[in-house]
Amino acid sequence: MSSRMRGAATEIVAQALQFDRWGTLALMDISLRYRRTVIGPLWITLTLAATIGSVGTVYATLFKQDVSSFLPSFAVGLIVWTLIASTLQEGSNIFVASGHLIKAVPAPLVVHVLQMIARNIIIFLHHLLLVIVLYVVMPWQLHWNMVLAIPGFVILLTALFGASTILGLLCARYRDIGTAIVSGLQFIFFLTPIIWNEDAVNGTAFAWLTKVNAVATLLDLVRKPLLSQPTDPAQWLLGSIYAIGLAILGLNFYARYRHRVAYWL
Repeated sequence: MSSRMRGAATEIVAQALQFDRWGTLALMDISLRYRRTVIGPLWITLTLAATIGSVGTVYATLFKQDVSSFLPSFAVGLIVWTLIASTLQEGSNIFVASGHLIKAVPAPLVVHVLQMIARNIIIFLHHLLLVIVLYVVMPWQLHWNMVLAIPGFVILLTALFGASTILGLLCARYRDIGTAIVSGLQFIFFLTPIIWNEDAVNGTAFAWLTKVNAVATLLDLVRKPLLSQPTDPAQWLLGSIYAIGLAILGLNFYARYRHRVAYWL
């Protein structure tokens, strides 16, 4: 590892350990965004609940699926997807949106990425209330492998951190990429087994979609344990490779370009 990458890695670790700094900033972001509202970020959760109830029921009918088995998978998949999509969208714009702070306050750039991810984690935890409600209405068997959702979530966050850092730096230099990310995420959503399941494409020419789709792999590392479904060891291996690869690439980008961002804004 070069001295430049070692310095960047040391900076990231040092800032990541200062949870009180970026965690407090994330809470302040949410408080300011929903100031003078009664239920705050739960408005997003209620909107998501309405989407799950309406769209999930419609697609279960269209695909001739049992609602009690389709809806939990769709709900948890959509909740995890919302975390992925919102993190990548905000991550691609994180340095541009924080440009006034970056040029005024001499703080490490990684603080802005950590703050954004923490904010989305807090909203994700609000969304998990829907999983509890859904379990009460349509209970499924609980299994010890539910705890695997924790390492799956860590792998997902590692991948999102690396991807957000890369996209944030690229979009600070090339602004058109942000628009491409929004369009690309819409495309990936339909290629990911959220509104459809893997059984629907098994044995068809589209079965390879779930094998090469990195988002589907990372999403299932959280969704399947939460639903007490078994996870394929190959998914854990692939998910770990994706996360480590993105983290290393993000570190390389951060080490190379972090000092140039202020001049791009």
